[in-house]
Amino acid sequence: MKKSAIFGAFALLASSQASASYIETVTGADMTDMSVTVTYSDASTETLLWQTLATDPGPDYQEGFVGGVFGSDWSLVQQGNTISETPADASLPLGLWTFDFEFTGVGIQSIFIDAFAGNVVFDTAEGDASANGSGPGRGYLDDVDFAVASYTNNVEDELFGGLLINGISDELFAQSGTLEFLIDTDMVAVSAPATASIFALGLAFIGFGRKKNA
Repeated sequence: MKKSAIFGAFALLASSQASASYIETVTGADMTDMSVTVTYSDASTETLLWQTLATDPGPDYQEGFVGGVFGSDWSLVQQGNTISETPADASLPLGLWTFDFEFTGVGIQSIFIDAFAGNVVFDTAEGDASANGSGPGRGYLDDVDFAVASYTNNVEDELFGGLLINGISDELFAQSGTLEFLIDTDMVAVSAPATASIFALGLAFIGFGRKKNA
């Protein structure tokens, strides 16, 4: 009974992992509860949770779906579908992330986006790079020469839970400025907590088996 119960628990876990899937179409309005942390040059930090700002179906290309955060002297806003498939008739790149900073005496060292806190992952490979169900992605892309990005918390394959943006030199922002960038995100349809709950249920089943045999 003990061996079969353990096997059943791991079978449940494997089944939950195999059934995990991703939602490919994600806008700024969908990514609630991600956290964004700004680290200042004096080592102080400010962390905020992502909020839905607009859900207007009127504008073309889902550009009416917006989310973001507003800090004490900075903001980060994302508008539209994060995959940023920009057609020829669009006047600006679609799916932009825009970080604005108003210098008030202390610069900014880095920006960290904990997407996984909101059940979101960064899909960092162009095209459909793997068979994990995440579909086409887009890695970090900007048009400035002062920022560098790195990914953290590898969920699987090309999918990451965190994005860290640093300055190429000592600071990311030593004065007021704007950083616009692109990066694709997907929503996790089956979350890690749900998987953990299934596994806990399997372990409980083991305990029940032991009591029954006692």
